[in-house]
Amino acid sequence: MNSKKILSVVVIVVGGVLLLFSDNVADQIAAGKLQIQQGQQSVNTIDSVFSSNQYTKPFSKTFTGSAQKKINAGKAEVARYENLPRQLRIGGIILIVVGIGLFCFWKKR
Repeated sequence: MNSKKILSVVVIVVGGVLLLFSDNVADQIAAGKLQIQQGQQSVNTIDSVFSSNQYTKPFSKTFTGSAQKKINAGKAEVARYENLPRQLRIGGIILIVVGIGLFCFWKKR
C-alpha cells in the first residue's frame, strides 16, 4: 500500500473516531441535563415548602441560594457544550467521505 492510500485510510479512521467521540459527548451532556433537572426539582420542592408561610419565606433563599447558583452554572456549561456533538458528527462524516473519495481517486490512478 502506498502512502496516499495509507493517508486516505487514516483520514477515514479519524472521521470514525470523531463520530464515536461525538456520541460520548452527547451522552455526557444528556447525563448532565438529567442531574440539573433533578437538582432543580429538589430546589423547587424546598422552595415550595418554605414559601408557604410568610415567616419561613426568607429562609427559603438561604437554604436554596447556593444550590440554585450551582444549577444555573451547570445550565450555562451545558449550553456551551450543546453544539459540540453536532459539529463533531459533521466533521467526522466529512472526513469519512473525503477519505473514501481520496482512496477511490488514488486507487484508479
